[in-house]
Amino acid sequence: MEKAPSTGAPRKATTFQLIFMTYAVICSGAYGLEEMISGSGPGMALLTLIVLPFLWSIPISLSCAELSARFPVEGGYYRWARMAFGDFTGYVAGWLVYLAIFMTNGTFAVLFGNYLKYWFPDMSDLTHWLVAAGIVWLTTWLNWRGIRLVGSASVVMTILIFLPFIGMTILGLLQWRQSPFQPFVNPGLSPYSAFGAGLMIAIWLYSGYEKLTTNAGEVENPRRAFPIALLVSVPLVAGTYVLPTLAALASHGRWADWGESYYSVAAQAMGGPVLGTMMAAGGLVSNACILMVTILGQSRLPMVLAEDRFFPEVFRRTHPRYGTPTVSLVIGAVFLSLLCLLPFKQLAGLFSLVQVFAYLLIYAALLRLRSHPPRAGVMPHAAAGGGTGGGATEFRIPFGRAGIVAMTLPSIVLAVFVVVQTVWEEGGLNLPNLLIGALLFGSAPATFFLFRRLRGGAAPAATPH
Repeated sequence: MEKAPSTGAPRKATTFQLIFMTYAVICSGAYGLEEMISGSGPGMALLTLIVLPFLWSIPISLSCAELSARFPVEGGYYRWARMAFGDFTGYVAGWLVYLAIFMTNGTFAVLFGNYLKYWFPDMSDLTHWLVAAGIVWLTTWLNWRGIRLVGSASVVMTILIFLPFIGMTILGLLQWRQSPFQPFVNPGLSPYSAFGAGLMIAIWLYSGYEKLTTNAGEVENPRRAFPIALLVSVPLVAGTYVLPTLAALASHGRWADWGESYYSVAAQAMGGPVLGTMMAAGGLVSNACILMVTILGQSRLPMVLAEDRFFPEVFRRTHPRYGTPTVSLVIGAVFLSLLCLLPFKQLAGLFSLVQVFAYLLIYAALLRLRSHPPRAGVMPHAAAGGGTGGGATEFRIPFGRAGIVAMTLPSIVLAVFVVVQTVWEEGGLNLPNLLIGALLFGSAPATFFLFRRLRGGAAPAATPH
């Protein structure tokens, strides 16, 4: 006899905690953007960081805010796509974002090891992997204990992360010596190539607004909380990236030297060993924090897919006390440990390729659900937010379908650009990237039909709880 999944009753996260978790899952400090400066040139990198929120962050945050307010269901983006287009498209949306989260989580674990090199510059590759895998399992354990612990930890960790960046920004502005935008483009590249050199990292930096929508059932009053958290996070994230980078370039310069974990080097040059140590320590805290919160969203998706009979039943198992998806957490940690063997830049590039397609499906779901009701029987956890909304007015983007199309058009153009940059180089097709991309996207229909066959047919219509 199959054992029924255990059910826990975890305490829910507050709106205040959700704001910090949303900021942490997207940004958690400016760490990770350093390679943009030397790759694109300081001017192009700063321009990209300033402009991309309007072209990329605002459209997806507004879309997720409206969908979260209307349909605050556990599973978020996956269930929105399923409501709009049916089982297969919903599964593809969920699977692609699931893969993208694995890629981005791998980058945070790798960056954690990179910032530890500030104290141990001769760290071997094996030691680096052990460190990265270790932080994966530590943050997985924190998630094992539930969303309230993760929310409280993210508040404390984010405050600690802010301190060195505030110090760097103030010192940089007081020591302003040169234009932070010069040279505008890396002299060895054309403007087009310079933009492309930093775009993958920039998209990685400004992505993640959809990740915590999978946890809607674990948040108090999600109809109100998610729009607030998403809208507050956009300017906060943009300011975190732009201000300390601009200040450091204006004071410290040396744009050609910027690379992985360079913030600690620049901080030491500007403020001495104390600020350098604080920045390196902040890098460790930042990547641990963002990894911890991103695992929160990653681990819930297999549980929800299993509830809808798209994943094996074992993924439904939850901790009897904390209500956390134990099997999903452990299996996710195993795969993340293996991904830590890849370099940061490759992980960021793979993430961007998968993420852009997932965002297009979210936009399509928004447009579809604006004019069509959700598909019958595909709205589980319907009371996840409805019962706690307190009669609050749902957030709605203040224009119609044509306005939404115009709002999302720049994201669509960027998506096409990312695909071209990934599979095409100046000399022709990049066959390894093309093969990896084909395998990633081909895995969606392959696993859909595999899991459906293992479960003995199509998923039944979900029933409201």
